Amino acid sequence: MGLLFVLIIWAIVFAILSVGFGLPGLILAHLYKKRTNKEVKLVAWFFAPGVLIFSFAGLFFFENIAYSIVTGSDIGIGDWQCVNINNKYQLNNIGYAWRLDTDVNGRFFEKDAFNDVQELLEHDDTIAFTAENHNCYVLTQLDAHEEKYATIDSASTTTILWDRYTKVRGLDKDDVYTCDEYYWKYRKYSMIFFLIFNILLLGYLIRRFGKRFLIEEY
Repeated sequence: MGLLFVLIIWAIVFAILSVGFGLPGLILAHLYKKRTNKEVKLVAWFFAPGVLIFSFAGLFFFENIAYSIVTGSDIGIGDWQCVNINNKYQLNNIGYAWRLDTDVNGRFFEKDAFNDVQELLEHDDTIAFTAENHNCYVLTQLDAHEEKYATIDSASTTTILWDRYTKVRGLDKDDVYTCDEYYWKYRKYSMIFFLIFNILLLGYLIRRFGKRFLIEEY
């Protein structure tokens, strides 16, 4: 799905949610008026949830654009996912298949990309990863310092490959990540930060200006 299509879908979802929360907002406005005997702005009570939803989404979108520019990763929406590895390589997901790009920033490497990457493990200055190859899986070791690679093992399952690899080198198998796990390992912190920041910011704005926005003042 293209970015524009995804944005349109989310806009429709947010619009539905805005209406869904706006109708109860009118009920709350009526209850508030009855309890306090103060005049309320019914239109504002109806549109307030939508304003909050779209403000939150807009902030989140532009924050992720800024994060993408600074880190070289994706913007967090759409069907393209990208995260840097070792500050030299990129793990990309385009069309539901992960690949490891090595020709980042015009650098020369003996292979442009490794396709169908399944799992990976970083240790020292090395990136080891498994990839699907016909009817089996192969384990490739990439030396990030010398920028060389070698396929060192193959097996019917990735479990067998990692058992052998970690045992010989004394590594912890728990440090092996699927590509999805590796991606979210690095993206989740920025996502959580943006979510918390936006909640606090909008909460402050509601506390500061909400009464003026919702209540008639004479």
